[in-house]
Amino acid sequence: MSATDVTASTPTPAAAGSASTPASASAAAGSALRRLAGLELRRYARRPLFLIGVVLTAVSAAIPPDHDTSTFFNSIVPAAALGILGLVAMASLTRSAHVLRESAGVAPVPERTQTAALALGCLLPFAVGIAWFAVSVWGYHRHPPAPEGYPFGDMSTSWKWALLFGEGTMATLGGPLLGVVIGRWWPRRGVAPMLAVLLVAVVIVMQGLFDPLIRVRVVMPFTYWGGPDGNPEHWRILTGSPQWWVGYLACLCGLAVVGALWHDPGARGRLLRVAGLALLVAAVATCLLAMFTGVGDVLTNPLPS
Repeated sequence: MSATDVTASTPTPAAAGSASTPASASAAAGSALRRLAGLELRRYARRPLFLIGVVLTAVSAAIPPDHDTSTFFNSIVPAAALGILGLVAMASLTRSAHVLRESAGVAPVPERTQTAALALGCLLPFAVGIAWFAVSVWGYHRHPPAPEGYPFGDMSTSWKWALLFGEGTMATLGGPLLGVVIGRWWPRRGVAPMLAVLLVAVVIVMQGLFDPLIRVRVVMPFTYWGGPDGNPEHWRILTGSPQWWVGYLACLCGLAVVGALWHDPGARGRLLRVAGLALLVAAVATCLLAMFTGVGDVLTNPLPS
């Protein structure tokens, strides 16, 4: 995409200023956002990292479910392939959009409009994540795990679906949105890959591997809700509520959008402030509920006889 493409696809400042009423100005802004969002979707769809992520996710979805865990440990693939790689891809896309704005001189649209369009572009990997979720749920119901496998016991259907949706699908949205934030605030080349590596390292530590961190692990955007307990045939379920955790992740995604928009001083109005504060309060509340509701103690199934 060139600066000419951006200018051609969006109204010029003179055209925007010729709007005679607030309603017509709002309609023009909405039209510009839709056109720019479509442009960013197409740009993102051509990114090699996104295409690699789609292929890896499709391959993982095509693999037959495991006898002991069905599809419950496949979520790492979309989380990494569309989430982590998506973070890097979207940061690069945002950085290139920033360079185009600088080279164009007078920006054809406000930064906040372009940021909103980039955020809407994140719906593309999210749509792939939803498709993965549908296939995983189908695979689980068609090939449920063995009674001695994971998850075991009387865990509810909503618990299992929230686990899949939070670990896999929400990562496909949250990763690219974080990339928009990084691309806006730290547009230097190489920052996004370094932060992605740092995020992966912290997530590994917060997987419930250490008992003191089991309950607080839900603050992370990706965490497991169970796994083998030292013995490959001995499984455990960790504390907390994946249902509330999904709500917490949704709040984080909203905060990422607010954070990216906040980079534009012209966007820092009362509405954005209220939205940011509301999302922050909701994130704290849902995180605490994810920690202290649901499974109260670590559950362990007996070794098969």
